[in-house]
Amino acid sequence: MAQGSELDLLMGRLADGDRHAFSPLFKALWSPALRVCSRMMEREADAADAAQAAMMKILERAAEYDKKRPALPWALGIAAWECKTLLKRQQRHKESSAEVSLSDGGAATEEVEQRLLVEAAMHAMGTLSEADQQTLVSTYWETASAEKGATFRKRRERALTRLRDTFRRIYGLD
Repeated sequence: MAQGSELDLLMGRLADGDRHAFSPLFKALWSPALRVCSRMMEREADAADAAQAAMMKILERAAEYDKKRPALPWALGIAAWECKTLLKRQQRHKESSAEVSLSDGGAATEEVEQRLLVEAAMHAMGTLSEADQQTLVSTYWETASAEKGATFRKRRERALTRLRDTFRRIYGLD
């Protein structure tokens, strides 16, 4: 995966119309987008479909990218949104074809709520500083180098506190 600043540069180049940035940007974003979609979608095929749709949206909407903000959270937010859209479409399809089963005890509702919560967290993460975002990405996507000492743990603790505070401020949830 490309480093944050490299990814930001590639996204900025594509936003400026440099079509040579298309392939390296796609390669850099595909794995993280697929990982987010895999965590949000129940079936792997649905995750791949959502990731493809997200990549198309990311590349089509590159001109809308704000170069002052990090590219990774912006792109992952789009991926999470595509997953949410696909989940809604699937839910509507189930309802329209009368295949809804009430025997699961609400497990499907809890799963959708969890996925929506992940999307909200990704949105809140996009409002953090680049350093906090990189710390959290390193923590949860195992991209950190050998830096797992006390300094990193303290940075992670502070970044998580800021993420929680931001989430509560945006969504008003505890």
